[in-house]
Amino acid sequence: MPLNYLIKPNVETKFYIDYDWWEQSRDDLQIYLLTHLTPEQQQALAHRNLDEVFDYVDPETGEVFQVDTLRLAIRESTKREDFITGHIGLIDSVFRALLVNGNKPLSAIELAEVTRRNAATILKTIGGVRIYRGIRPHHSNDAVEG
Repeated sequence: MPLNYLIKPNVETKFYIDYDWWEQSRDDLQIYLLTHLTPEQQQALAHRNLDEVFDYVDPETGEVFQVDTLRLAIRESTKREDFITGHIGLIDSVFRALLVNGNKPLSAIELAEVTRRNAATILKTIGGVRIYRGIRPHHSNDAVEG
């Protein structure tokens, strides 16, 4: 295990969603992602193939990449003003903040700005030994896909 994995995170440590964690977890990422959609979106997707793949053009960069039906719906959800509110749990709020940011690593300070939660509380929750929903400290050699 690399030495940097033994360093205790601080409020400036960046965090990301480790999708490899989900592959090893008993939890189902697809089901969890569905919980982040509106009831209308969930109903619209109820009879669709969630694994169907589309070409998606990033409106900011012009980059074209493939995305499945569910991830496309999540991308649309992240644009809603009410996607991150004080009415959802801290872990869900942090997870959504990372989704909004395209899973680019964010520090507890940056997550606090997006979620309107306390940075120290965020760090205490996601900076410990237990990994919640695949959210873990980012190290320069970690791959970040989303």
